[in-house]
Amino acid sequence: MAFHSLSTWSQTVLSCLLLLAAAITTLQEDLEGGTKHLYQNANSDKEDDICVSKDDGQCTKFKRLLRLEGHEVGHIQEVEIQDGKKHLMKTFNMKPLIFEIPDFFTEEECDRIIELAEVQGLQSSVTHNHDRSSGIRLLDRDGDRKLSLTEMRRTIEEGFDLYLVEEDLKKLYSELDLDVNQDGFISKDEMQRVSVPQMKAYLLNLIKEKPVKKSRMSSQTWIYPDRTNDPLVESFQQRISRLTQLPDIMINSNSYFQVVRYGKEGHYNAHHDSGDNFNYPCCHTVEHKKCEICRYATIMVYLNNVEEGGETAFPVANNETYDEEIFRNSGIMNLNQYCKHANLKLFPKKGTAVLWYNHFINETTGWMGSVDKFTWHGGCPVIKGEKWIMNRWIAASPDPKKDLGYS
Repeated sequence: MAFHSLSTWSQTVLSCLLLLAAAITTLQEDLEGGTKHLYQNANSDKEDDICVSKDDGQCTKFKRLLRLEGHEVGHIQEVEIQDGKKHLMKTFNMKPLIFEIPDFFTEEECDRIIELAEVQGLQSSVTHNHDRSSGIRLLDRDGDRKLSLTEMRRTIEEGFDLYLVEEDLKKLYSELDLDVNQDGFISKDEMQRVSVPQMKAYLLNLIKEKPVKKSRMSSQTWIYPDRTNDPLVESFQQRISRLTQLPDIMINSNSYFQVVRYGKEGHYNAHHDSGDNFNYPCCHTVEHKKCEICRYATIMVYLNNVEEGGETAFPVANNETYDEEIFRNSGIMNLNQYCKHANLKLFPKKGTAVLWYNHFINETTGWMGSVDKFTWHGGCPVIKGEKWIMNRWIAASPDPKKDLGYS
């Protein structure tokens, strides 16, 4: 009886070991195959697999949203984003993950994109509609019923998209006779000395007089591939597809791209390209306005060489920790004023593309997860000359079936 029990136990252990060995073998194959194994042509035989049909009738079986491997800073890998033409892709940074691809466009191609934008016409970039704001939300972060200079600065930043320094705030206090006791704090009683319309009028006038104080000073236009009969625009789509190795449906959906010009003092203060509030649906999946902008990846191409300034800055890159309250209170997101304090900067070089991921992968779903908080970025002010870039975002949501057209 004891011998029979030992035999049964031995068989159970052997079965477990065989299953473990099979799992390890599968894992090794996936690791060795790298990105090749993320998309495989096969028949969909599992309920949670997503099958994307190709023109040849074959089925691409999707496992996880692809995020290219950076390996380490300085790592160079060869990519073929055009037939018969190799490009070098360099890992520029790991936290956040940023790639740099020189000569993504030729000089002539850069000039052509600028030409298309100029023919179409550029308009001033807008990030905030001040006229529709019905009031002013005071940010008393510590609850002491008075606003410090930092709290007033943030109140104006978040309510008016206007970035002031201490000197500007003290001038505001003086001209509106706010800080009666001259202690640098604005109490509730002092705030009531000025009406909301008065405060709004002062700030809106400041925006007109000093547009450089806005979070963004540039002009832009949008180019839609399905409305533009230009071979370069079509080629751009193909290059993005080969570079990112994402499903065609994700590349071809929401395929419009932005061309931006920054003149002297042109800048864009630090921001995230994508939202993280999944209580609202992603805008590319719905038609109504109550939605969140969801951009999995950003591809930016420099279209000219800037004489001086115009760097792309990542102010919190490579920090050991991140605290949004500390970051916002520091004022460093005001790149127009504090570009030199940014942890990481890329210098514009004509034809170079930059790729970064705004989101991590959700390990449970294998699809788009939380925002990478270290992707705060923006454009430092142009000191001399002008700066032209183009931006293309790859939209994704937490739901792969919506992104791949299955719901």
